[in-house]
Amino acid sequence: MSTTIAGGRLRPELLDLVRPAAFVPVRAPAERAREVLCGAGAVIIEASPGGPEVLVETAAALLGTRLRQLFPIRRLAGKQADRLDLHSDGAVLTVDVHGRAVKLRDPDEDYLFLRCATPAPEGGDSFMVDGHRLLDQLAIGRPALHAFLTGVDVDYFGGWTDPGRGTATTPLVRRLVECTRAGRRVVRASDYARPVPREPEWEVHEERLREYADVLATCTAATPRFRLGAGEILALDNYRFLHGRDGYTGTRLMHVLSVLSSDAM
Repeated sequence: MSTTIAGGRLRPELLDLVRPAAFVPVRAPAERAREVLCGAGAVIIEASPGGPEVLVETAAALLGTRLRQLFPIRRLAGKQADRLDLHSDGAVLTVDVHGRAVKLRDPDEDYLFLRCATPAPEGGDSFMVDGHRLLDQLAIGRPALHAFLTGVDVDYFGGWTDPGRGTATTPLVRRLVECTRAGRRVVRASDYARPVPREPEWEVHEERLREYADVLATCTAATPRFRLGAGEILALDNYRFLHGRDGYTGTRLMHVLSVLSSDAM
């Protein structure tokens, strides 16, 4: 499951504020991908032979000894879909395997590797926002929202009223922006976020969440698109970047691998 801010409105007065956060990753051959990822936080790796299993090899090559845990490769396929708004990946999904709890997803997945097997014939272009740059812009132009994102706890999945089997029902209380113990800044988005239970300033916090939704909707309008070709892999720092894609028609197939590094929460 991806988590997104939904229901935001395009706010023309915010366009100049958010434009500096727009981001388009560069393409690089496999031998340079680690260098680019380290410097820019995201890279498109040129197409190479193989199937979805190359995602595991790519994660190992780019993260090296920092790679701590792999989650199952997810197959995302469809023949038509609406736009997927800016989001950060991460979910709570645990199953029981012969009496042992096994995590299939983690809310703190910190790197993503997306391989395009079959691009949609029409639509499906991707877009990204540098969350660190966006946060710096908000500190200047929307200081009250910046203070909320960095200083107020929310119930991250509080609006998820019908969780599926294997998903956590205990409130996950966290900030939408915080730092790991290793000092990495995490910028999140969740359309399920609500004020924490029995919050005295509930209405104020809900208004800040709506304002954040408007900021991200405006980012979507201001962000250039890019297109992954067959066999190309997008690798990105999931703590830094929010990403999405346009709606599409026709067959589209992606494979996604999320991981935890030694620098994760």
